[in-house]
Amino acid sequence: MNSRWGQSVQAGLRTKQDKGYIFPVTLIISVIVSSFLLHQIENYRLEKMFYHESDQQFELEVMMKYAWDIVEEQLKEERGEISSSFEMPRGEATVTVKELGTEREIVIVCTTRMAREYKATILYDMEEKKVLAWYETIKLIT
Repeated sequence: MNSRWGQSVQAGLRTKQDKGYIFPVTLIISVIVSSFLLHQIENYRLEKMFYHESDQQFELEVMMKYAWDIVEEQLKEERGEISSSFEMPRGEATVTVKELGTEREIVIVCTTRMAREYKATILYDMEEKKVLAWYETIKLIT
């Protein structure tokens, strides 16, 4: 019988063609997998930061909408005194009003507990009871 039947190479011996092939391939595959993993981790971190900033922006917009609704209601009722500060669950809003004849310049500054700021300057016509101009700036933490 043939004792080498089914074996191309004796156990423990390598040919010259196989010498040094496995380690470089393993090294290259591990570098590729590690690079992909690091890329995915960085994407996750950036996405988490983006959603945090989006939440902060949304909170500021909600606070501004709430403050403007209160101020607009007070303007339509023609109250002499407009509330100058509102305390909200996630921050506060400060309102200053300057009379410019039949118009009023209203500055609303909303600030979150994390020191993010949303400032809106509104020009309001008291005779027609409508907004003439709305300018806004948002200050985020850098």
